[in-house]
Amino acid sequence: MSAQHRYGKEGSAVPVAEYVRMSTDKQDMSVDNQRQAIAKYAATHNMRVAQSYVDEARSGLDIEGRPALQRLLTDVQNRATGCVAILVFDVSRWGRFQNVDESAFYEFLCTKHGLRVIYIAEPFGDTDGPLQNLLKSLKRSMAAEYSRELSSKVFAGQVRLARQGFAMGGMAAYGLSRQLVDALGNPRCILKRGERKSIATDRVRLIPGPPDEVAVVRWIFKQSAAGVSVKELTTRLNKRGKLNARGAPWNMSTISDMLNDLRYIGTIVFGRPNSRGLIKTNPQDPPREPIRIDNAFPAIVSPELFQEARARRADKTRKLTDEELLEALRDLWRREGRITTRLMNADPKVPTAQAYLHRFGSLRYAYRQIGYTQDRCLGFGDIRDRIQVWLPSVMGCVRDAMEEDGSSVTQKGRTLRVDETWAASFHLMQSSSAGGPDKVRWVLPHLRGTADILVGIRMDVKGIRPLDYLILPAVSAKTWPDIIQEQPGAGASFYLFDSLQVLRDLANLSRGAPSDARR
Repeated sequence: MSAQHRYGKEGSAVPVAEYVRMSTDKQDMSVDNQRQAIAKYAATHNMRVAQSYVDEARSGLDIEGRPALQRLLTDVQNRATGCVAILVFDVSRWGRFQNVDESAFYEFLCTKHGLRVIYIAEPFGDTDGPLQNLLKSLKRSMAAEYSRELSSKVFAGQVRLARQGFAMGGMAAYGLSRQLVDALGNPRCILKRGERKSIATDRVRLIPGPPDEVAVVRWIFKQSAAGVSVKELTTRLNKRGKLNARGAPWNMSTISDMLNDLRYIGTIVFGRPNSRGLIKTNPQDPPREPIRIDNAFPAIVSPELFQEARARRADKTRKLTDEELLEALRDLWRREGRITTRLMNADPKVPTAQAYLHRFGSLRYAYRQIGYTQDRCLGFGDIRDRIQVWLPSVMGCVRDAMEEDGSSVTQKGRTLRVDETWAASFHLMQSSSAGGPDKVRWVLPHLRGTADILVGIRMDVKGIRPLDYLILPAVSAKTWPDIIQEQPGAGASFYLFDSLQVLRDLANLSRGAPSDARR
């Protein structure tokens, strides 16, 4: 039976949805080509495309990272599409799921809710039967196998290039530069941070970077080999006004990573297990050993110095007993007359505050073990624990409201990305009285990542409810004062709102919704 008779009467085209996905820049699989083919099929079969779901530059291996498919399945389950079928170019556009049952499940989910999935370019078309279902299952397996074969071929090619000393992506470490070379190995230029090669046959090699950065790297390794702690190295570098590769002050994590980075001795390690590759590792598969290529490019640090620094760190990082940790805390109290996380992190004789958190569960508990009472009220920590429930609650309400308005919202940690257009980062702002009990203030959190807007949830003094909401553009957050007083000034009041309706308004505006869509 033809689709024309199944879905609509002659002269009255029935509404259908289209799902389009493109993971590469191949012209034959472009979004436009898929949509043209779907439009032609729809016109021939008495259909009209009423809804469009498009995933551009999205992998088909799983449903994660495919907001359009997720939105389609949500609309299907909520019966919000207003359509009777879903048109897809072929099985591989629906997905190259490594578990073919996953692909079948999503199709069954649509069928269960009254929408048939039609693969317009497949030989089985819109017909049912044992032979057609067998062929569809075979196509799903072929789509999955294509990805597995492609992964193996890509990995083998990358290993071959890595063995030739070429860098396989990623940014150069501090003190190293990425040199672009042509197919014959002739240097072209030095790539700046964020720049990529534009010609497929070009390659990238690592070479020693600016002389001042190379000098800093060698100084770090020499000091570490001499027994200087990572904490002290961080303090010294920042006092000297040195900045890291991102142009920011140094931190202990960055220096620890540097001291373990084999690239400084000219070694490339490629193929470390991770979950970001083309094919995710099956836990039952034998582990793939990383490929190590020594002397891939000129070293900045000698292997002897590298190993000496590593050995000294191993001696210094011996796990301290609880009593040794507490004694270091007592010593700091005797010398400074008080204990703060800033003093702990700055003192080379005392482990970091993070070490005490891991060992004792909280700083307050560690303080009580040595009989230390903080100048400020210990209830600050209790209030901090109490207000944590507000972050997921507020973010959930905002997400629900935007999705109800018609936006596509994805969440990653404390960040909401709206319609793949802009992102908002949410933060709790707890009150403190560092200047005295009568001087309450709120500290502005630092905006991290790629969020366009900072949303601060300003909690009341007891941490019972939000007072209001700070909604600050990222461009303003970088230059804005870090403190909000109990009586905000005119500048701060401009960005404080009683509700988060402004975020819904912004979503409607960026989505191009009509003015009456605002609620």
